[in-house]
Amino acid sequence: MQVDDEPPLGGLESADSPVDSPAVAETIEDASSPLAGPEQAARRQTLLQRIGKLTVAQKLHLATLGSREERLTLIRDQNKAIARAVASSPKVTESEVEVYASMTDLAEDVFRIIAKNQNFIKSYGVVRALVRNPHVPLDITLPLIIRLNAKDLKEMELDKNVATALRNVAAKLLKRRH
Repeated sequence: MQVDDEPPLGGLESADSPVDSPAVAETIEDASSPLAGPEQAARRQTLLQRIGKLTVAQKLHLATLGSREERLTLIRDQNKAIARAVASSPKVTESEVEVYASMTDLAEDVFRIIAKNQNFIKSYGVVRALVRNPHVPLDITLPLIIRLNAKDLKEMELDKNVATALRNVAAKLLKRRH
């Protein structure tokens, strides 16, 4: 007989029960939780699984107002409208845009949106990421290369992943500055 006010494990077992391990207690609590069944399975889905089940309209809404992780996943979507919505989202920060600018698997439209946004181009990190990315078109990178400092121009001059035209412009700028 117990003297305690509350029974062990929330009243699910008696004191003489052989089931006293914490793992079993957690399983019992999980089974009695309100999220047991299909709701709990939905909660366990990964971000990619949840996004994969969304319609295009839902993805566009999520691209505009979603979290950082959701935007990072949606920026790579095959639908260019969704990727453009992520790049145009009011919630996107400069650090996110810098990551997007360095990605090589994005649509050209995303790079153009980033380059046209004055708030993003003010950041030196974004400019450097755009210029060093080999998949960004030359008409975007050539006007931006002037803003790079001497150290980055020297790296550009030696980088074989960058277009030859950019390497030549970097070399000319270095000579002119010295």
